[in-house]
Amino acid sequence: MSQKVNMNVFLHAILVIKQMDDFSVIEAKDALLREHAEFTDSTEARKFIYRQLLRGVDKGLLKRTDLVDDGIKNVLYSKTEKFFASTIVPMKRGDKQKKSSSPKIIKQAPKTINYKALLEKELMTYEIDLNASIEEANEYKRLSSRFPELKEKLQQHQLQTKNQSVQLLGKVHALQKLLGYTVTGYQPC
Repeated sequence: MSQKVNMNVFLHAILVIKQMDDFSVIEAKDALLREHAEFTDSTEARKFIYRQLLRGVDKGLLKRTDLVDDGIKNVLYSKTEKFFASTIVPMKRGDKQKKSSSPKIIKQAPKTINYKALLEKELMTYEIDLNASIEEANEYKRLSSRFPELKEKLQQHQLQTKNQSVQLLGKVHALQKLLGYTVTGYQPC
């Protein structure tokens, strides 16, 4: 009985259906580009073929032969006895997972995530941002009293900063309540 061996569907088409043997990576790449519209980029097709051929060599299905002719190195791939003795099964990416006959239920130990530490860290970040935002709004207020000619422009910035402060304050209050802290009061901008 012959052994079943999985092979990428594209390489299967080239080696089994088209019956290529004693070929180079470039010849296999050209055949792939001719036969399969999925591949449009020559470089990506070459890389793909090279990886698939290496897998074939690793499985013992293909043999790599290095030939040197007048200082030029040529690499040819040929089918082995194991290839001819095996039943080659074309496989698409992800087919191995789909073929399992019964779903396996895997119980994992519940992950213990220290939510409190993560939330406290987030709270501290929001509080720092909120304090910076409040100070920024106060600075715009001070600058507008010092430079009345810039008041309109500074008021726009102050309004944006106030809106940002309101959002940050909402986040701070939500996290404080979630963590069971006393909700702190902040001075309005």
